[in-house]
Amino acid sequence: MKNDVTEKLVTTAWQNLLTQGGELRTESGQSLRVIYAGKTSDLPGSDFQNAVIAVNRHLLKGNIEVHVKSSDWHHHGHHLDPAYNGVVLHVALQHDYPGDIKLQNGDVLQTIAIDRYLKNDIAPLASGQVICAGIGMHAPNRLLKILDRAGAIRFSEKAVRFQNQLHIQAPGQCLYYGIMTALGYARNQAPFQELAERLPLATLESLVKNTNESVQSAVRLQALLLGTAGFLPSQRPECEYSPCEDYAYVQKLETVWETMRPVDVMDFSAWQSFRVRSSNSPLRRLTGLCGLLHRYREKGLLRGLLDVVSDVPAEKSSHLLEDGLMSSDHGYWASRYDFGKGYPGLSKWLIGRSRAADIVINVLLPFVYTWGKENGETELAEKAYNLFLSYPPAATNTVVRHMTTQFGLNNSQVNSVQRQQGLLHLYKKWCTQGRCKECEITVR
Repeated sequence: MKNDVTEKLVTTAWQNLLTQGGELRTESGQSLRVIYAGKTSDLPGSDFQNAVIAVNRHLLKGNIEVHVKSSDWHHHGHHLDPAYNGVVLHVALQHDYPGDIKLQNGDVLQTIAIDRYLKNDIAPLASGQVICAGIGMHAPNRLLKILDRAGAIRFSEKAVRFQNQLHIQAPGQCLYYGIMTALGYARNQAPFQELAERLPLATLESLVKNTNESVQSAVRLQALLLGTAGFLPSQRPECEYSPCEDYAYVQKLETVWETMRPVDVMDFSAWQSFRVRSSNSPLRRLTGLCGLLHRYREKGLLRGLLDVVSDVPAEKSSHLLEDGLMSSDHGYWASRYDFGKGYPGLSKWLIGRSRAADIVINVLLPFVYTWGKENGETELAEKAYNLFLSYPPAATNTVVRHMTTQFGLNNSQVNSVQRQQGLLHLYKKWCTQGRCKECEITVR
């Protein structure tokens, strides 16, 4: 094997091997069928995420890791890293490890060496195309219609979930729970949801409703949210906060917390910090939420955001909707992501435009649509849906970029949130479930 072979080259060879069909077998002799190869990731971790494979007809869903040599799994320390326990297949150009490849949890990992499938050299195999590439170039109009329809279906599914929740939760709590879920991203969704249940919206709004003591009420909100979440320095012996740093602000939080401390406090270990960007820190997001609650303290969060949708004009509606959910700080949290941790380059925006747009698209508009239908305000419901249909493309994530590339589309074609949502719908409902043969794109 040539010394200049890279993981990137092996990754390309693996992708193109899948386009050739034929029987594949793991190093343990088991039959292997890759139903969906997963999406590449630009973050640290596995090379392909959310793949679907069948080993001896047993369906497995998870990640795929690629190496030049199978021994690299141990050389890179993956066998000691719980972050790789989600890997279901190990791909290597060459199998040179004498024992079982194991996950950190002790499970044996299936490995396939692809050098046996190469005739002479890796280069010819690495020059082909990935699965599904170019579909958008062959039949763009048909594909874009499918994306529009899929985006509408995704919006409808969210609306139905809100409809079900409105039957068991107060409207304000339902909206607040949705916002908290969106603030948590994938890694911290569960603890944000748990916090929303432990601290209902009514409890938080009772601290700030009809009060002009803006500084004091803001501190009370922050103390209650951060304290219940288990984030205050006094709750974390390992916290690197120095009492000399902005002592007055932190001491005020601790003092207020002592006067209102509830019994039901979360365990700090429930929160994830691994691979969470500083700007997405849960402490910054929760402090940003305090800003929203204080902004809408007179009307309440529910009525305040309903009015944002009701009053927004057709022109520049997306920016105005996002403005209603953005929150900034010019004090302690403007340059910090935890107590005692931060840097000057952090933005003052605790909930910035990109995150606000995500909340508008995935929470506010489907919620208002559902609330309007449930409460006889059909014009407001129709407006929420039309705002979704006309919403310009938002910041792309790895899934949208992956699907755009996979279909051979360009950004001028994926020119609306509806189509971006359509890509997400296809990816989650079909690709990651290994249902390619049932997908509308492949069935004519």
